[in-house]
Amino acid sequence: MPQNDLQHDAFGLTALQVKCLEGFWNRKPVKRIAAELGISEAWVNKNLLAVRRQLNVGSSAEAAGIVFGSKRDSIKNYYYQETDLPEIHRATDQSLAGASEMSFARVTSERALINNFGVGQTLGWIFAVAVGVIAGLLLMLQAAVGIHQLWSALGY
Repeated sequence: MPQNDLQHDAFGLTALQVKCLEGFWNRKPVKRIAAELGISEAWVNKNLLAVRRQLNVGSSAEAAGIVFGSKRDSIKNYYYQETDLPEIHRATDQSLAGASEMSFARVTSERALINNFGVGQTLGWIFAVAVGVIAGLLLMLQAAVGIHQLWSALGY
């Protein structure tokens, strides 16, 4: 049995199980997790299965959500895109966090947001674009009718 297989945290998981689960939660393939931990792919899968059984869940994603869900810095947030862009600091984030540099680090992210709007704003923009597209199509239809009338009046 590999090292670091002692009980860990409040969930009764071993340190190796937590590392395998964290690798999964950070969207690493099993092959890469195994290489980083120096164990076989089968052993990674066995540890993930043991975690699912221990937490009585149906998927590794559910298990990772339970274990890492409240720890902001230990997971990659799924609402952030995978890019090599530099960290983006915004003035609004600074004002939200106050003067403390520690709290500012918690508010800002290491990745750029994919969507800067809330659900309502996103749906509003989708609706506005749809209305704009329909209005544009109606204008084109009216222009076609006008062109047809003009051609008819000119005898073509």
